[in-house]
Amino acid sequence: MARVYLDNLPKEDLAQVEIYSCGPHPMLEAVAKLAEEYDLPCQVSLEEYMACAVGGCAGCVVEVQSENGAAMKRVCVDGPIFDARTVF
Repeated sequence: MARVYLDNLPKEDLAQVEIYSCGPHPMLEAVAKLAEEYDLPCQVSLEEYMACAVGGCAGCVVEVQSENGAAMKRVCVDGPIFDARTVF
């Protein structure tokens, strides 16, 4: 459905689109892929188990890509919102 919407937007309107997504990991990955195909900014809200919710246990760590290569980020402290291009 999102693809149909994006395909029917005029180019000048498409330039103003940003995608925000939450949900299960496979869906976020699909949304991130769609955003990449259309060269759109995309933010994803990650859901990870958070044992302490203050960053002490590192139970919610995810790998993200940064300008210095791969880095580990804690969803409870550094997120839960991440740029989709850095996560997928």
